[in-house]
Amino acid sequence: MRFEMRRAVLVGVAVALVWGLAPALRAGEVVTLRFSNWHLVETVWGRSLREAIRIFESRNPGIRISPEPISYAEKEARYQAECAARRMPDVVKLHNFSLAMFFELGCAADLTPFVEKEGPNFLKSWYEFPIKSLTYKGRLLAMPGDYMSMVLIYNRELFRAAGLDPNRPPRTWEEFREYARRLTRDTDGDGRVDQWGFSIPASKNPGLPLRILPMVWSFGADFLTPDGRRSAMNTPQFREAFRFIVELATVDRVTPPGVTTFGPQDVRIQMAHRRVAMKIGSGWTYPIVNAINPQLNAAEVLEAAPVPAGRRRITAAWLSGWIMSPHTQHPDAAWRFIKFLTSKDTEKKFFEDNRVISSRRDVNTLPLVRMDKFSRVIVQELQHARLEPQIKEWPEIFDAFATALQEAITGAKPWERALLDAHTRVEGILARR
Repeated sequence: MRFEMRRAVLVGVAVALVWGLAPALRAGEVVTLRFSNWHLVETVWGRSLREAIRIFESRNPGIRISPEPISYAEKEARYQAECAARRMPDVVKLHNFSLAMFFELGCAADLTPFVEKEGPNFLKSWYEFPIKSLTYKGRLLAMPGDYMSMVLIYNRELFRAAGLDPNRPPRTWEEFREYARRLTRDTDGDGRVDQWGFSIPASKNPGLPLRILPMVWSFGADFLTPDGRRSAMNTPQFREAFRFIVELATVDRVTPPGVTTFGPQDVRIQMAHRRVAMKIGSGWTYPIVNAINPQLNAAEVLEAAPVPAGRRRITAAWLSGWIMSPHTQHPDAAWRFIKFLTSKDTEKKFFEDNRVISSRRDVNTLPLVRMDKFSRVIVQELQHARLEPQIKEWPEIFDAFATALQEAITGAKPWERALLDAHTRVEGILARR
């Protein structure tokens, strides 16, 4: 017993020496940090990040950043495998879809000691909710990045052409359905529909929950019971929400053909080329759409509005976090880079370049944020926003829903059967806890 206690003490001392007492970078020493982020593969965001890296390296000549691009869809699986092999990149970005899973797997270093060294006022510039959401068992495991609400993005010119008031977007889901019907049109008179009212990325991708949750929640439904122990996908409210979503494609036919194969970028391409009039998005939408087709003049033509309401006004929140690998050999350098990425100046740059809303109060109160027509709505709707369930089973639970959605839209199963099968699968997932 004494031997085990002594060994535990020695291990604790060793950890403290590595993490708490690690010396600063020695003069002349150059370390390389592996940095992975799905935005590196994107035109606008990728350029912005590489510019930020150059700024950081110029200010920190002892640190070099080695970018490792990764696709949005594959990041979780790769990072898990790399974490298990103790080869996870030194700094990665994740969002709330999977953060809880990485926390529970031990794939995020504890940032609390670094924050404490910065002083008692260091975190006061951030909103409390993101900090709380990234705290696990009393320890801060990620620094907040983007913090945004999902909103309705629409094309005001297509509204006007369909006889709709571009200054009066749909406020309820029934209005939304009627708008979508009127916006689904044959614009060139060849007898075939070539413009659709709405599009959604209904393939299995991490971006789908952000577009689905506002619709489900606003019908008064939820995926889980209040205690989080059972599926709530068999309630009348959930059935109503699911049927509404499915019938947008199967009955109203207001979505483009092949909707179950679309990812988020496919929908943005459709909007950029005036093939869809409405989508659910956030701050990143218009700069990406504009980069796809600058002739659209997205900053002028696109508008943002609250997501339509049902039984309640609610939307989904997007929250990303910067994680340090628990196996990094350079924790001080990794923290310095994370601190730079989440600084006021860098977050301001990310807004200017990408129009993403920061988790920092002192950025969101800047005039350039408050006066932007998109960010005004996005910041305003944060008061009505919720995060996805913060449990490690959430990706698997939503996969059951996505399977049912695809089965119902493609006709592989009647919507009732598809939803019941998903409910049963989720019950099984939760029973393993």
